[in-house]
Amino acid sequence: MVSSLSNLATRRSFLRHTVTALVGVGGVLPRPAVGALGPSVLPGEIPRLDGELVVDEASRQALADDYGQHVHRMPRAVLRPASAADVARLVRYAGAHGLKVAMRGRGHSLYGQAQVADGIVIDSTTLNDVRWHGRDMLDAQAGAVWGHVAKAALTRGLIPPVMPDAMMLSVGGTLSVGGTGETSYRAGAQVDHVVELEVVTGAGERVTCSLERHEELFRMTLAGLGQCGIIIRARLRLVRAPVSVELRTLNYDDLGTFLADQVRLATVEGLGPLGGIIMRGSTPGGWRFLLTAGSDLATAEGSVPAPSWLEPLRYKSAAPPVRMAYWSYLDRRTASITAGIAGRQANPSLAVVVPERAAPSLLTHVLSTPEASVGIWRIETLPMITARCVQPLHKIPAADMVFTLRMQRRTSGESAPDPAAMLAANQELLGRIRPDGGKIYPPFAPILSAREWAEHYGPETWRRFSAAKKRFDPRNTLTPGAGIF
Repeated sequence: MVSSLSNLATRRSFLRHTVTALVGVGGVLPRPAVGALGPSVLPGEIPRLDGELVVDEASRQALADDYGQHVHRMPRAVLRPASAADVARLVRYAGAHGLKVAMRGRGHSLYGQAQVADGIVIDSTTLNDVRWHGRDMLDAQAGAVWGHVAKAALTRGLIPPVMPDAMMLSVGGTLSVGGTGETSYRAGAQVDHVVELEVVTGAGERVTCSLERHEELFRMTLAGLGQCGIIIRARLRLVRAPVSVELRTLNYDDLGTFLADQVRLATVEGLGPLGGIIMRGSTPGGWRFLLTAGSDLATAEGSVPAPSWLEPLRYKSAAPPVRMAYWSYLDRRTASITAGIAGRQANPSLAVVVPERAAPSLLTHVLSTPEASVGIWRIETLPMITARCVQPLHKIPAADMVFTLRMQRRTSGESAPDPAAMLAANQELLGRIRPDGGKIYPPFAPILSAREWAEHYGPETWRRFSAAKKRFDPRNTLTPGAGIF
């Protein structure tokens, strides 16, 4: 009798697991898919995967928004890959069935660039391995965050030449758009320091590319907004890291002098991080100008003389210098940015790149015009020597020196302005920067029209980019949210 009950339980267990495999548990699609799954049904036979393809509403809703909270696009399914082969299989499957695909990192774009309505979003967070290649390079998968890259590199006293200002951003995410930081003035963008990529093209082919192999795919993937290939892995060049950083904050009461001193410092040898911040002052219509510059130090302790680069600067006053361990410097904004993302407030911010000569007039307009400055609580100003930028799709103005201007608008608080007014202000500003040769920084700018994208890239780069799209993504499968093709 005991044996009979045991057999019955076993048969029931078998039936339960069989039914589970057919209809899916928690929205996990079986391999191959069988039966209808309501509004998220996928056509044809699902390829065998090492990871999982999920269709439950909670998983899809979680990837239907981004940091901007303006655009909501519900995907049919979410892939959580366990291997590069998963990505290739999924892209081939999607292309064969007319579905769109996008890879999503940490969702830090503002205007739906990594979202796919009724398509498939690949969640890169499950591809997060970081390992050494030789003594002075790292291989990082697309879903690895820069904080993990930094910690691995620092074990050998090394660091990528350019780091973002938030350690929770993904490697694949920033390399797909350019990637800038407080050393970009002298080192260009993160894409300028990639040695090799492993990519899945829009045709579902896995390709290892570099300047020596498949160069056109390499260049059309870096800062390519996911149009020609999905980054799986990047080999990163490293340089010697400081042990600590001494940061100085200099106060200005004049916009022109504030910008001019940043330009002056951008050519100083041996300078550490460099940037500027414009913040609302205590009086209505007033603004504060804060230049931040640092010295990279080879020790954690000990006195340091005032740097010589301070002498020619024309600041009004200076705060006492702050010394911190290098990791603490890198990680200092991660918590606040992470909290902002978790708050799920609309973020109608804007980032543009303008020639040095155009920055004063544009900023004067913004700071003196209530409609243009609506909701702005902080503008970050980052100078950059353009000769250091070598990747063609990271578009910057044709000038020797440019400024990246990150206009941070805030929608939280009882008296916060209407987000629609802030979005309208962004559109008005885009119309102002183009006549002066300005460019957008794509993840933090509204989606452009096809004509505007062509103007953004310029005739030669647009021809090259369009040809690469047709060659590497012949079914136009990849990353529709950017609105380029």
